[in-house]
Amino acid sequence: MDLSVRQTPLSMADAFHLLRRLTFAPTWQQAAQLKGLMPEAALDLVMNLDPPLEQPPWAQQPISADRNEVVRLWGELQSWWISHCLRHPSFREKLVAMWHNHFTSDYVTVYYAQLMVTQSNHLRLNRYDFRALSEGIVGDPAMLLYLNGDQSVKGNPNENFGREWFELFSLGVGNYTEHDIIDAARAFTGWRVNGLESLYNRQLADLGEKTILGQTGNWEYKDVIRITLEQDACASFIATKILRAFVEHNPDEATVEGVAQLIRSNNYNLQPVLRTLFISNGFYDVSIRGALIKDPMSFAIGLANITGISRVSNTVISGAMSALMQTPFYPPTVQGWVGHHKWITSNTFPLRQRFAESLLDGRLAGTSSVLKDENGQPVKPDLVSLVKLFPDANDAAQVVKNLALLLLPVQTTPEQEAVLLDIMMAGAPAYSWDIESGTAENRIKLLMQTIVRMPEFQLN
Repeated sequence: MDLSVRQTPLSMADAFHLLRRLTFAPTWQQAAQLKGLMPEAALDLVMNLDPPLEQPPWAQQPISADRNEVVRLWGELQSWWISHCLRHPSFREKLVAMWHNHFTSDYVTVYYAQLMVTQSNHLRLNRYDFRALSEGIVGDPAMLLYLNGDQSVKGNPNENFGREWFELFSLGVGNYTEHDIIDAARAFTGWRVNGLESLYNRQLADLGEKTILGQTGNWEYKDVIRITLEQDACASFIATKILRAFVEHNPDEATVEGVAQLIRSNNYNLQPVLRTLFISNGFYDVSIRGALIKDPMSFAIGLANITGISRVSNTVISGAMSALMQTPFYPPTVQGWVGHHKWITSNTFPLRQRFAESLLDGRLAGTSSVLKDENGQPVKPDLVSLVKLFPDANDAAQVVKNLALLLLPVQTTPEQEAVLLDIMMAGAPAYSWDIESGTAENRIKLLMQTIVRMPEFQLN
């Protein structure tokens, strides 16, 4: 992958590519703002689309002994995050989503939604600093409960976090030994959860001599983090994680090493690493467009934003995500969601098609019930107003091209465009197209429903 700086301004296709990869809202309006900008200026705009995330009113409420109240807050937890992502095209939240799938924990095991909010805020606050992320996650209350770190004391260390720290959080299989896990587990002892907070008690920690990744000393938890980050394999592991989230699922070794070198040279400060990546020639290469498969969160929230119905009820989005195997804040295992090809199965692909078709029709998937907003009022995409944002909205062929540009990450062929035009016009000549006509909305809906059924619509 060519990491040299791209020196040409963004086209609309480039702008959509940047928005699809970095936000949950690849809308026409946002892309039009980026068109013509140089990559650095465009990236500055996208990275600054980060309004404050309002905290849920119950985030600091004391832990409740009422199971019904505890379970109710699980839904509130999902709605809190989804609501923000629906209404704001934030790169910050896309990056937080990556870290949620890296340092995983789930609300059923953790049990208390307040602690999941605390963890989410930790990932958000330190999203660019892998060292701070790692040091903080060791004593994160939700993580302590999820991997039994609160039960780990001197003389009786629990190895769960130590094992996952090396295997899933930092190095990957083959870059550590069983002895490293055992001694790291000793170094991770001493944490307790007290209500909404966690405490590190050195009297409960094992302060004896340990050998971890070839280094011997009286190591504590921060020493484990330091020693791990000194390993070349750690930078390569995080580079792969970033590339899989934002570039391509199977990056070549040279690309991984190029990004890993940036991570090492910036001492795990990821902001300059990401900036270098997202203004590079390689990032904008057409060969990587469509190289990822949309995760359910990007799929459902993205389509709602594209079609202008970000007011749709959060439960519609969380329900779709759960049906598509990505229940918010509930990864299947500590490994998180494997993603990519795993997102598309004989079951989920038709569900994706039905969700997208129904949303364009203003209905709940598989029912005749209308979509509603958070206040219970009907909400439906205004497809005519959407097309009126396009240049040449009265040119049928251009409408097809622009809707394909909006919805698909890959260039459509002339043959595909001809078929789509025939579908939109339903046998009428293209010159009869009129955006103000009474038939325009149904024609646009038919065209968009055809596009969202295409396999290419599942790509990113």
